Amino acid sequence: MYNEYFGFKEAPFAIAPDPRYLYMTSQHREALAHLVYGLNSEGGCILLTGEVGTGKTTICRCLLEQIPSQAKVALVLNPKVNEIELLETICDELNISYPTDTDNSLKTYTDRIYNYLIESNRRNEKTVLIIDEAQNLDSKVLEQLRLLTNLETNQRKLLQIIILGQPELLDILARTEMRQLAQRITARFHLKPLTKPEMKAYISHRLAVAGQNIQLFPESSIKLLFKMSKGIPRLINILCDRALLGTYVENQYVASPQIVKKAAKEVFGELKNVEQSQKIKRWLFPVAIFASISIIAIVAFTLFTPPYNAYDRFEQEAATSAKTINHSSDETLEKTQTTDTAQSDQSKEHQTSVIPSLDDAANRLDNTIASEEVTQQPDLTPATKESHQTSIDEILNDTSTNPASAYQVLFETWGMEYEAETRATACKQAETYALNCLYKSGNLNSLKTHNRPAVLTLVNSEGKTRHITITSIDDDSATVFSGNTKHTIKLTELDKHWFGQFILLWNKPEQYTSVIRPGDRGNIIDWLNTQLEKINNTHSTGIINIYDQSLVEKVKTFQSNQGLTADGIVGPVTIIHINTQSGLKVPTLMPTPTITANNKS
Repeated sequence: MYNEYFGFKEAPFAIAPDPRYLYMTSQHREALAHLVYGLNSEGGCILLTGEVGTGKTTICRCLLEQIPSQAKVALVLNPKVNEIELLETICDELNISYPTDTDNSLKTYTDRIYNYLIESNRRNEKTVLIIDEAQNLDSKVLEQLRLLTNLETNQRKLLQIIILGQPELLDILARTEMRQLAQRITARFHLKPLTKPEMKAYISHRLAVAGQNIQLFPESSIKLLFKMSKGIPRLINILCDRALLGTYVENQYVASPQIVKKAAKEVFGELKNVEQSQKIKRWLFPVAIFASISIIAIVAFTLFTPPYNAYDRFEQEAATSAKTINHSSDETLEKTQTTDTAQSDQSKEHQTSVIPSLDDAANRLDNTIASEEVTQQPDLTPATKESHQTSIDEILNDTSTNPASAYQVLFETWGMEYEAETRATACKQAETYALNCLYKSGNLNSLKTHNRPAVLTLVNSEGKTRHITITSIDDDSATVFSGNTKHTIKLTELDKHWFGQFILLWNKPEQYTSVIRPGDRGNIIDWLNTQLEKINNTHSTGIINIYDQSLVEKVKTFQSNQGLTADGIVGPVTIIHINTQSGLKVPTLMPTPTITANNKS
């Protein structure tokens, strides 16, 4: 929104873990060195811990860039799994086949993983397993991780495991029953928040990477930012992004302390009420325990002290029981209808951070959709889709919103049917339609750049999440579905309650396995060349299977025409734009002008 105003080529404070924006402080360099050492050792586990938003995932992405090309990586972003689901996820990530029509045992998966690792070792390939948000792993799953480290030859471990987690993970590993796993950790490091000088350099670094070597934050604003963010990079990004937006709106050229304070109020204002509520709950907890003990004591005294008219009391209790039985079906129905909401509310009350991270949001959405797979599919009739101008509060207070309805609308935009009453997750169902899920974090510009309908996670003033599907965007408003009701909301209102996490579907080419870089070879190169020729209305003879400089220049031109970073690197965003321009029938958020050979401005 403010990029052109300040001369940025891209948003400088997006919260996506882009390695280009990693500012290497001394502790970040040391952390990366520890991880590289552990990766180059002959097995064991590597542990990286730190507070929420300190840069664990970004450092891990930098580490992945140093992994040899022949290495295979399995990335587990959803820690809320059991032992079977963990092994199944690893098999999926490494493309290891397993029976899907039967209930498989742990041995079935373990044997197949072991055979895969033996074969990879024979080809001198390294296999790396990355577990993010590991503090949420169950003790049984952690034990299964330990057992995976036992897969080895006489010379080396066959599986290298990288564990990322918050400080609570250290307490978990310190338990007596976790000592065997803790002893297998060969390298560990704990990330701390940035110091004030580091934060100042960090902000300057991100502005420079985005294309401007100018200081938009005076020293007084830097002090205020440090006080509010506590040196946590993710909070710094969110505050700076909102502050620059405020600077743009007010036609200023530096983010003054007043603008920073206003940005902080927008980011944290509603969340203060949640923090206060949580403090009250913590204060009431011991009182509730004392009251419960007192009630139990009174009930026990009543039960074990026979009243004078015991027979009459027995009849009264029997009559009460009969009434309870008569109404049990209604109560059961009410409980069934409120179970999902109650569980969701309880889980939010125990969160230590109100602002959700990218990985948390994606994992929570997939977990919730899995827990709601038995929910009856809502009926999306034309009547429910009637649009009307809506305040964002109507959506935030709507308790009927759930991931199941959000995914159903998302699938409908693609002309596909989403089955809620199945064990398969939404992403698994998408694969049956030759589609793939893409988890991203960014802002409204990111949504416009991807130009695909997406599921967004909003957070209301009570810290509870609401899942909506955004289906179109115009100049100042968006069309969204909440609980299968169509709404039109202002983009400014959406931006206040959306922290950037979104999930979309895209057409991944069958031959595509990873980002395409200059010099790469394979069938995907011929696909890339064919699509660009279709877009540019040109034709060449023969099959092209190497990404040479000539094709790189074609890609850069295409990226420049689409408003993307013209680096010649072909990832999901570039492919999404190729799919749109090549005439593939896909849903879009905004009409996209066709780029032809005669229109390359």
